Order: sequence, then structure tokens, then C-alpha cells
Amino acid sequence: MKYKQMAQMLTSFERYLVEEEKSEATIQKYLRDVRHFLAFADGRMVNKELTIEYKERLRDKYAIASANSMLASLNNYLKFMGLPGCCVRQFKIQRQIYCSAEKELTKDEYVRLVNAAKSKGSERLSLLIETICGTGIRVSELQFITAEAVRRGEAFVNCKGKTRTVLIPARLQQKLLQYANKQKISEGA
Repeated sequence: MKYKQMAQMLTSFERYLVEEEKSEATIQKYLRDVRHFLAFADGRMVNKELTIEYKERLRDKYAIASANSMLASLNNYLKFMGLPGCCVRQFKIQRQIYCSAEKELTKDEYVRLVNAAKSKGSERLSLLIETICGTGIRVSELQFITAEAVRRGEAFVNCKGKTRTVLIPARLQQKLLQYANKQKISEGA
């Protein structure tokens, strides 16, 4: 397929992604990645050889996870354009199930963090740290720890179209309820 045709179809691809209910951030990432490929193509005919060459360039320039993310965007676009034969396989990555010990917070480090927050007079920060460590949620998921969730003892975390239940340990639940009462928080985050 000709480069010019592919560049002109970006608007249609964007509409397609909206119809597929992709998030705005995902849409912008896909478009940015496709533009990156089109800049690499530099007017050349888009075929399997070109996409393989692009894949090799990505491997040399980016971390494998980043390269795979860019290839996923490109493959999605190529399928949209009716060019599934030009798609390339992603790089294989051996997944680590557990993070290395040096990346984990030790109990002493955790206690120091909580105590430092308390000593600065920030009960809220102290409870945020305890909530993240006690439940295993991500910082971006703190919004799901609501007064209602604390009273139930569980939060329903909805992220990227998936919902999971996060249990709130009893001791943490008591601390959060006391804080909510003190701050007169009866609903919401």
C-alpha cells in the first residue's frame, strides 16, 4: 500500500478507535506510534519487509516492552488498513512473576515511612501509605477507597474495563473509619 494513502487514513483510524471505545490516552498513543512508523517509512511502499525493518529499528532504540507496545499500535493500524500480512510478531519477553527483593519495601522501611508521615503531622499521608501497602492497590486506584468501601471492608477497583475486589484488612479498616469520622467524611474518597 502507498504511504500517502496510509497517512490520509489516520483520521478514519482515530474514528475507528473511538468506536472501539478505546480511552483517549490509548487513542493518542496509537496515533503517535503510527505517525512514528510513517515517519520511518518516509514515503516508501508499506510491505512486510518494511515493517520487519521497523521492528528491528525499534529493538535497537527502545526497551523491549516499549517496542512491543509500539508494534501493537502498528499492527492494529495495519489490520484496520486491510494489511494483516504486513503485521509483525512482538518480541518475546520472559515475564518475572515476582519483583526482585531490592525493589520491595522492607518492613523497617515501611514503618519509617509511616512514622515520618505521622511525625510531620500528616495522618492522611500516613493512612495513604498504610492503605497502599495493606491492600496492594496502585496509587491511581486510591480513588476507589471510599467511605462506603471502608464500611463494607472491600473496594471494587475498576481499571481498564476490568473490575476486581480489594479487601481492606480489619485493622486498616478501623483506622480509616476513625479518620473518616474525625474528618466528617461520610461518602466518597
